[in-house]
Amino acid sequence: MSDRSTGLAPSKLTAVLGPTNTGKTHLAVERMLGHASVMIGLPLRLLAREIYDRIVKLRGKASVALITGEEKIVPPRAAYFVCTVEAMPLTREVEFLAIDEIQLCADPERGHIFTHRLLHARGRFETMLLGNQRGSPSDCAVGLAWRYALFESHVSSCAASSWSYPSRRCSA
Repeated sequence: MSDRSTGLAPSKLTAVLGPTNTGKTHLAVERMLGHASVMIGLPLRLLAREIYDRIVKLRGKASVALITGEEKIVPPRAAYFVCTVEAMPLTREVEFLAIDEIQLCADPERGHIFTHRLLHARGRFETMLLGNQRGSPSDCAVGLAWRYALFESHVSSCAASSWSYPSRRCSA
């Protein structure tokens, strides 16, 4: 899920930060629908099921996969993969990839998985990291993206502030 070895132009990396219930996941679903192949990693299987049901209504059951710790529905020609973060099939190349609740990188039990996805999971054209805004991005897990990324990243919060790599300062 990386452009580093292909020689292609790097994908766009976007972090959407903001309080709970501000539409971050809805924004990611809207962005997903504009791509031919997508994957979204969600923190809860019930949320994954809800997003799966929503995309099935829009794109049809044959186009949408659901992979969680308890369910695995993978149609042969699925283009939309809705997963829990732990169940994301990282060998699958997709145009768009989103990870929800990225601040869970700091979680003592699940943080290592979210951190791995933050550092290694990428969409070919676009990657979106969604999380709760806590202080400045350099103080939260999303700040790792600036240190790790070798390409320009566009980071925007729900407050419409934005920064470009290599800037590590945030006034939010």
